Amino acid sequence: MVETLLIGILALIMNMESFLGYGQFSRPIVVGPLVGLILGDFQTGLLVGASLELAFMGNITIGGALPPDIIAGGILGTAFAITTNTGIEGALVLALPIATLSLLFKNVMYIFARGYLSHRADAYADQGDDKGVARMHVVANLIYTIPIAIITALTFKFGGEVVQSILAAIPAFVMKGLSVATGLLPALGFAMITKMIMNKKVAPYFYIGFCLSAYLNIPVLGIAVFATLIALLVINNTKDEPVLAGGNKDEEF
Repeated sequence: MVETLLIGILALIMNMESFLGYGQFSRPIVVGPLVGLILGDFQTGLLVGASLELAFMGNITIGGALPPDIIAGGILGTAFAITTNTGIEGALVLALPIATLSLLFKNVMYIFARGYLSHRADAYADQGDDKGVARMHVVANLIYTIPIAIITALTFKFGGEVVQSILAAIPAFVMKGLSVATGLLPALGFAMITKMIMNKKVAPYFYIGFCLSAYLNIPVLGIAVFATLIALLVINNTKDEPVLAGGNKDEEF
């Protein structure tokens, strides 16, 4: 019961990130170890959280298109991976379906509950009632975060046996395939991020890092040190340069 309560509290805090300010603390790399601490298996929580973070690295909100809910997927995926002893493969099997189902609930709440509260906030704004607008903002956040936290806790409490039976019914070759996918998903996540930020200015730095790793076998920490030094050199050499109007705008790679 204590674990269920702590899982619910964790889900509540993580879902309040948009209310408290986007600090990225709801990402799987943070959620996984916290779930591991709650369930007494920090190492597995850390490993699963890191793997899910790589899998969901490109999982971002673009305009009105909401991605799968990585908070519910990260918490429950990690929790069930620990309680069912299925590790990273089990987490990957569970995280995406859970995240997708949670997204459906989020969409319903956003369309109906938050839609109504937005109109109420507009009415308060027309009346010059700033406290009413602020109150609608608080209610709009709590009306989603509290129910999803309760649902997450109850799913963890009563869903363990169901999840165990589902995982037991999955053929071994599927689990092996998911193990292979575990190694491919990080590359996919990095590719999605790279596609968004790559241009003529940053491409050389990307390939420098690749060459340092591929041909000189320098570890990631060493590459990060080199990247920091290069960034400092670039900043120091360009901070005093004058900004010219009408410069070349061709930055696409």
